[in-house]
Formats: sequence, C-alpha cells, structure tokens
Amino acid sequence: MSVRLRELIRAVRACRTAQEERAVIAKECALIRTAFKDHTLAVRHRNVAKLLFIHMLGYPSHFGQMECLKLIASPSFPEKRIGMSVNAIIYQYSYKDISL
Repeated sequence: MSVRLRELIRAVRACRTAQEERAVIAKECALIRTAFKDHTLAVRHRNVAKLLFIHMLGYPSHFGQMECLKLIASPSFPEKRIGMSVNAIIYQYSYKDISL
C-alpha cells in the first residue's frame, strides 16, 4: 500500500539528490498505478491528490486522468471536488477531448 500525501512530501523533501527523488517518485507512481488497477475505491482520492503533487514536481502523471473522471462521477462531494480540481490543474484539454 502506498503512503499518505504528507509522508510522500516528507520523503521527497528528505532526498539529498535528484536521483533519490526520482526513485521515491517512481516507487510511489508504481504503487498508485497498482492501486488504480486493483480498483481500490477507499484511497482513490488520496492517490489523485498525490498525482497532483507529483505533477507539481514536474513528473508525468497522465496515467491518472481516468481516475480523475471517476472521482468527478462519484456521488460524494469531497471526491468530486478533488477530481475537478486535479483535472482542471493537471490536464490541458484540446478541442477533441472536450467533445468526449
């Protein structure tokens, strides 16, 4: 299971080199992708929030776009809020995507 967002931030800030940071991010991205494949619903919003942090660091986070859309379709307002916020910040839409 992946770590919480706060622990991920601490782990990234504790890295002394860029190589260590890339290793921490790669490990966490792999854990997030595994959670998405396992359809872990309880932590989906946490994983999407971590994707936002990973995106802010400059690493690719395109693999979580479908999870953002699933959060937007969720009946829970807090999950909708996270999904819409991350979707608006991370993903730049082209005209083809808007028609979907």
